[in-house]
Amino acid sequence: MDSLFWLELTADSVLLWAAGKLCNTRRRPLRLLAAGLIGSAYTVLTLFVPPAAAMIGKLVSLLLMLLTAYGGERKLWRPALAFLFLSAVYGGIAAAVTAAAGRATARALIFSAGISLGVCALPFRFSGVRGGVCELRMIGEGGEVRLKALRDTGNRLTDPFSGKPVVIASEKVLAPLFSPECRSILEATAGEAPEERMEKLGRGFCLIPLRTVNGSALALSGKVISVYQDSQALGACRVVFSRESVEGPDYSAIIGGDGI
Repeated sequence: MDSLFWLELTADSVLLWAAGKLCNTRRRPLRLLAAGLIGSAYTVLTLFVPPAAAMIGKLVSLLLMLLTAYGGERKLWRPALAFLFLSAVYGGIAAAVTAAAGRATARALIFSAGISLGVCALPFRFSGVRGGVCELRMIGEGGEVRLKALRDTGNRLTDPFSGKPVVIASEKVLAPLFSPECRSILEATAGEAPEERMEKLGRGFCLIPLRTVNGSALALSGKVISVYQDSQALGACRVVFSRESVEGPDYSAIIGGDGI
């Protein structure tokens, strides 16, 4: 019974994490672990209840797991469907591996989980489709900004010095990251050319060449101290000030399809 509990805890937590990964949904480790505990506790409980009650409990535990792991997300149905799909694939492969081995073992179940994740991840890995929305937390000299960024698979804009992808957003969104002096200059020079603005802003700012459907141009860029993408620390990063709004229904910035 204790082996069953730990195996289910591991499998449910990993599958919930993988579902969020496939949907580009924010993944909180403690919430995923708590959801895994609910699933594993239910699995052990099924050993002591009638089949009819176990079926009802299965639906209830599934709902509790999804709410615990991804409750509060605007599109909860996406990780929910991904989790059901992953669970079905895992169940089928685990049944086949167990039948081939003659009995259920920890090694067989772990092997099944690995094969399931590989099978489900391959289409996403090689299709080049890594869109969706991610959460960014950026820290600069003037303060901190939290926002959601669209992963644009057609965006290949990078920092010409480091080669790292950049964050594109409007000045209104990015201004709080910089010192009061820089914000004042940005406001006062709003109608000037990027070259003139860069000279007045001074150290830390540069120009980045970009190409759009309207041709080539230069964009003003500043540097922030650190960036966190979906709670993962990524270090320093450059941001590009867009004169036009890049905001959408659920995002206020744009990054490349592969993230930062």
